[in-house]
Amino acid sequence: MNAVEKTLAVIGALASHDRPRSLADIAQRTGVNKTTVHRILQIFIAQGYAVTKGDGTYASGPAMLALAGAALTDGDMTALVRPILANLQRHTSHTVHFAVRSETAAVYLAKVESQQPYRMASRVGTQIALHSTAIGKAILAHLPQEEVRAVIAATSPLIRNTAATIVDPALLLQELEAVRERGYAIDDEENETNVRCVGAAVRDGSGTAVGAVSVAGLTLNLSKDDVPLLGPLVVAAAARVSAAIGRNG
Repeated sequence: MNAVEKTLAVIGALASHDRPRSLADIAQRTGVNKTTVHRILQIFIAQGYAVTKGDGTYASGPAMLALAGAALTDGDMTALVRPILANLQRHTSHTVHFAVRSETAAVYLAKVESQQPYRMASRVGTQIALHSTAIGKAILAHLPQEEVRAVIAATSPLIRNTAATIVDPALLLQELEAVRERGYAIDDEENETNVRCVGAAVRDGSGTAVGAVSVAGLTLNLSKDDVPLLGPLVVAAAARVSAAIGRNG
């Protein structure tokens, strides 16, 4: 493995997970020795492509996320789905997101901001957890059970982002069953306090759940009573996105 291949391997290890990773973990996953991984990470940190959490773990930095976001914003898939997302935003008045699965996380590919005076903190290119978001739970609910259990095992212990986050794997599996029954997922302040989301799965041409669409808003504007009204709209938009990406491979 040459220097470029080692660097790309470290980038892949940083970008493909929804939580910080230790030096030893990155070295094990890439097959690159710890000394080389540490040297690469120090260069990334200096340039803003990685950050250290102060506990010996590392994660993607703002420069890497910005680069990913710029690439995704110009992508063909984003161009296909943006009109559908904009239409959903007009009908709901809430912020709309589209994200795709990236191994044990999801990545925002597109965002249509609401016209409300506040702005959601989400950014295109940002990774989000699967267990604590409407997008993530919508994806997980439509994956094979063995794959869901593998994702949970790979990300355990599940990170508690708020007091409402489901961190018990057994309870998460029950929640995913509820998602399948109702047809859409709900993030009821599980990822961010005072933020509520409704999400529905997006499928590729083979029928595999590869991403999801969601609407998100502050709890004072998106109440629990609004959720049953928004759910069918999000499901319909997700179906249109599925058809669009399915037709275009």
